[in-house]
Amino acid sequence: TVLIETYFAPDMQPALAEQGAINLEAFHYSQALLEQARAQHIEERLVDAEHYQPAVRDQGFRRAIVTAYEHRCALCGIRMVTPDGHSVVDAAHIVPWSISHNDDPRNGMALCRLCHWTFDEGLMGVSPSYTVIVSPQLRAHHNIPGHLLTLVNRKIMGPSEQYLWPDLDALSWHRQHVFHRG
Repeated sequence: TVLIETYFAPDMQPALAEQGAINLEAFHYSQALLEQARAQHIEERLVDAEHYQPAVRDQGFRRAIVTAYEHRCALCGIRMVTPDGHSVVDAAHIVPWSISHNDDPRNGMALCRLCHWTFDEGLMGVSPSYTVIVSPQLRAHHNIPGHLLTLVNRKIMGPSEQYLWPDLDALSWHRQHVFHRG
């Protein structure tokens, strides 16, 4: 707070202090999520996400996932990070937060924006053997899917730590409820 009080206008100080508190709490939340994954099964939650502000929860989940995947898209493998540390990947929930209220890292994957959108729209998914599957809808006559078709049957790029790989039950839920089979 000394830096904020010294170098920033008084009207900016409360907002900066609040953002700093959110960032710190999000960091601790991301560490707790990773520790929980190391110790427990996906159904047993040590961290209760409901007790965190949405900004803390979102930022903490993103930090945990992007770190676990080393800024690499699980489906296409792209990895791009700016000198400022901005990453091309998002943290995607496999079973959406609105349904599961589950921020366990095994209910997430790092996905570039294109793969995130196609995954959320059910045009791409992940098989029980962790390979990329694509919906026949991706090949519809009006679509030009480009490089996405080259990803079919390719093993996903998971975290280096095996215990952080996507939960097979969550992936099954996605295939049953989101993925377009035909």
